[in-house]
Amino acid sequence: MNTLLKRIRNNKGNSLAEFAVTAAMMATLATTAAPRFAGVGETGKQNQTMANLDKIAKMANQFYMDKGSPQTANNPMGEGQGRIPGQERYDTKIGGYDKLTDLEAVMNEQFNKWDDAEGANWRSVFGTVGANPSYSNEYAFIDDDGAKLGPTEWAAYLSQEEGPIVSPYQQGHYIYIVIPGGQREYQNPETGAFTLLECNECGPIMVIADAYNPSKFWTVKSFN
Repeated sequence: MNTLLKRIRNNKGNSLAEFAVTAAMMATLATTAAPRFAGVGETGKQNQTMANLDKIAKMANQFYMDKGSPQTANNPMGEGQGRIPGQERYDTKIGGYDKLTDLEAVMNEQFNKWDDAEGANWRSVFGTVGANPSYSNEYAFIDDDGAKLGPTEWAAYLSQEEGPIVSPYQQGHYIYIVIPGGQREYQNPETGAFTLLECNECGPIMVIADAYNPSKFWTVKSFN
């Protein structure tokens, strides 16, 4: 009987020791692997938001071409002059920037968080109603500038099944600005100063960004 009890005790001891070693190994693996998995997840979000920005830019390009064609039965949206969703016409701006160089400092890591006051110069692509309600009251940007409602015109190029394009970041939201067409920036080679010159054939320039970190996730599209 004593011999049997000794064996049971020894077996329990071995099992507990083995369990302790296994648990320690699992904890070590989890600690080592967690940053790698987190990195993979973060990279996936970065790739997804850049793909979304590219998709929005392609939508804007199609909208611009449709508006640039004459109005016909096949193209009732035609206006004879291209413009971007939300623009009153091709030579008006959307947001708070008159020229592209105004954005140089802004997009150079200055506008790097969704609640930055700089957001007041930007407009929502699909409307703030689609923003995460936990963060929407922290955004400074609004929906549109004038009578032509940007989010409504953007939404017309989305399928009913698809719905608004949503950022993979919880705090993210797609925003944009438009530099007016009908002008171009000229840099004086001697002074380096920029001036605006009239250019009737120059189209608008659009910058789209993810409000999660606009200075990191953005793309620019020019229209001619």
